[in-house]
Amino acid sequence: METLMLFTAIRFYWESSDTNLISGSLFIKDGPLTLRGQYSKLVPPIRSFLEYAKTLGRPVHVIGQEKTGAFADHLESIVRFAPPLERGAKPSFSVLTHDYVRREVYRSPDMSNPYGSRTNWGEKVYLNLDPGCYMVINVPTGEYRAEGAFPTQQNLIGFSRILSTLPSLSSHKFEGALFPVELANGVASMSSYPSAKVLQLFAGF
Repeated sequence: METLMLFTAIRFYWESSDTNLISGSLFIKDGPLTLRGQYSKLVPPIRSFLEYAKTLGRPVHVIGQEKTGAFADHLESIVRFAPPLERGAKPSFSVLTHDYVRREVYRSPDMSNPYGSRTNWGEKVYLNLDPGCYMVINVPTGEYRAEGAFPTQQNLIGFSRILSTLPSLSSHKFEGALFPVELANGVASMSSYPSAKVLQLFAGF
């Protein structure tokens, strides 16, 4: 549902009479750009659309943010060695290749299937904005390639623009928080509503 809602907004911007609107926007998903099980059937058409938009000169800028899981845990274990080490210094990032993911994150270099080929429509990036704000983000590439050295920074759609935008969206209220995600979670939090009211909203009465 989150992916469908995200692409509803993308479609609305794509069909706007202002053809520059879509590429002047950043779409943020709370969670990885991944679909599993029966929903993984959507991954190839999503990749195809993003590749088509890129070749058309109307790139769609999307990121997903992972706050838990294997990648978040791995980043937390190594981020203390990465610059910047003080506020105001230039942010740093690392684009994770498929080989790196297998060797360092999953510790399974001999996986039989290409990493993420069936499930991921975004690739992993470690981003360190300042000593108190680091995060795992996913950025689409459009087409998928199974090579171990894929992806590079150049393969990530609109990455330079994304990188220049995220510092202005970072929040220090929570570790690695982004304002849009923080605000959306605050509005949608189940704890904000009495359980009976949630049931009424869901049932439509």
